[in-house]
Parts: sequence; C-alpha cells; structure tokens
Amino acid sequence: MKQLSILFLFMFIVVSCRLHDGPPKTDHLGPAPKPHNGVFVCDGDTLFFNGDGKTVGWSIATPLDSLTGKGEGTYVFKLYNGRYRYDAAESVSIYEGTKPHTFMKTGETTEDQITIYVSDDGDDNKNNNTKVFKKIKN
Repeated sequence: MKQLSILFLFMFIVVSCRLHDGPPKTDHLGPAPKPHNGVFVCDGDTLFFNGDGKTVGWSIATPLDSLTGKGEGTYVFKLYNGRYRYDAAESVSIYEGTKPHTFMKTGETTEDQITIYVSDDGDDNKNNNTKVFKKIKN
C-alpha cells in the first residue's frame, strides 16, 4: 500500500510538472515590444543594450550578486524556464560566457526601464534590494 501511495505521488508530480512545460502563449498581450536599446543606469551601475535582443554590456560599481566590473555577454528574459517577452517575464538572466546571473524581475519593465530584485546582501526585503535601471540615451 505504501509503495502504491509513493507511485501515485510520483505520477502526480510528473503530470503537474508537464502542465507547466513552458511559458504561456502571448496572443492576448498584443505585439511583442521592441528589444532594449541604449544605455540604462541605476546608482552608478550601467547596462548597455545594442538593440538585437541578445547582447548586453555592463559596468557594475557595486556587485549585483556575482556580476561585477565591466563585461559583455548575452541576456534573456524568462517565464518559467523559457524565453519570454520582457513586459511579462518573471526574471532576466545575464550570461557572462556560459555563467548565468539571474535576477527576479519586479515592477514594470518597459522599453525605457528595467526593474530587478537583487538579493546580494541576504536581505529579503524587496524594497531594499530593488534596482531600477532607466534608459538615459540610445
């Protein structure tokens, strides 16, 4: 009986996971927004987007988790584990080579603003750890 219960629980978990295989459809959201393009700043930290929807550069004065210094890489906005449009995504990952730096997206993300939650100091208060990058130029 115990083995049957464990088997049933395992099957329930597998089926539940399959229901959320990927991000939901975006038809109801309208046209996809344009990729970020330009220079975005927040408290001495800068992100540089070239408008291709893939490439990002950074100059980070204070560490964002383990993302520091200057560099270039790629980025992707995600919902669940799949690529998704930034206006409805739940996180953004910046890849330094193959190493991902993932940040929860909080608040509104638009063509001119990216708001992320940074948990680098162990403080779980989102108000203390929210960074709002605003576009200053193309």
